[in-house]
Amino acid sequence: MSEHNHEGHNHTHNHNYENCCENHTPDNHGCGCCGDDHFKEHKKEVLTRIIISIVFFVAGYIIGEFTQISEYVYLICYIVAYLTVGFNVVKNAVESVVHGRIFDENFLMSVASIGAFVIGEYTEGVAVMLLFTVGEFVQGAAVSRSRREIDRIFDEKHESYTLPRHYDNEESKTEQMITKFARIYTPVICIISVLIAVIPPLLMGGEWSEWLHRGLAAIVVGCPCAIVISVPLCFSAGIGACSADGVFVKNTQTLDEINDCDTVITYKDDKSVDDVKVLQNNGHRVIYLGKGINDIPMLEAADVSAAVGEDCTAQSVEAADMVILKENDGAVDVVKKTAKKVHNIALENIYFSILIKAVILVLDVVLAREIPMWFAIFGDIGVCLIAVANSARAIALGKKK
Repeated sequence: MSEHNHEGHNHTHNHNYENCCENHTPDNHGCGCCGDDHFKEHKKEVLTRIIISIVFFVAGYIIGEFTQISEYVYLICYIVAYLTVGFNVVKNAVESVVHGRIFDENFLMSVASIGAFVIGEYTEGVAVMLLFTVGEFVQGAAVSRSRREIDRIFDEKHESYTLPRHYDNEESKTEQMITKFARIYTPVICIISVLIAVIPPLLMGGEWSEWLHRGLAAIVVGCPCAIVISVPLCFSAGIGACSADGVFVKNTQTLDEINDCDTVITYKDDKSVDDVKVLQNNGHRVIYLGKGINDIPMLEAADVSAAVGEDCTAQSVEAADMVILKENDGAVDVVKKTAKKVHNIALENIYFSILIKAVILVLDVVLAREIPMWFAIFGDIGVCLIAVANSARAIALGKKK
């Protein structure tokens, strides 16, 4: 564990996973959480598995749709594609169940994808896992880029220092909300799916095969990948947008915190730590911009801190929540504008995903006949693609400012 204590806020990093690019807990998802070194260590491996999975996925689809070759051939292609990217997700889901964490995103991704296979929707089963893995990889790449730039700045400083280099792997408040939401949402979806599958046959004389299909369709529709993938990706894209403007943010929580700040203090203002505490005690949220020259306590006390300029010290880069490469009076406004836009995009994804899924779940129950599986697939993969595309808008924010 590494710990970074600001008097205004505490940053704690619990890191004890064997393979953190794939073995996340429900509170710690995304390859980006593991830092640039660990991401680079597994980048080629994960990318290779994604490419292999795509090749077998496309091969299976072409064989199944456009040839008369035995179905076992394309089924084998789909199984290989699924296991290539999904084995670790299923393994993590099993391990989570063993450790008492039954309802996490790994569990629901596994149930939804395996359920799709059970009802013969092999394309859907593979697509769920493939998109999930791609989303995690893209998220890791965005955060890794920002941290790599911070490391470069850090290494260019030739001063002696004793603080260990670390990153605070804190999620934004919106991501934390998603994690808490998933703990409730996932078991509710599972319960609803079971009720859909068993109550009509038991109490209303429905056909077991029809309602089992409807129950599995509900799991497919209810899969939270649109939210689980798009929201962290949105914040990571925001970090990438900031880095395009020469502002390198260490964690996604900073994007939320800086949005709440109403007071900016710089090293030029000749303020003391006590002045910061007075402001905070009066309900203000403070951003401090410093260089690390006799102002490390200020960087540590502020709600959000930034090391500014090429001449900032290595200690300031270590202590700050973000690094502003070029001293610019408008840099904070740039980050705040990006943070607000990212927050709005994330909420759009959440509301849109839940609304569409709720509508399709209701139709799954009330329609006279079972919904076409392509409709259920749209409720999962289609919504996920739309949400991911919406998240990608955050990447372009830096180019528009």
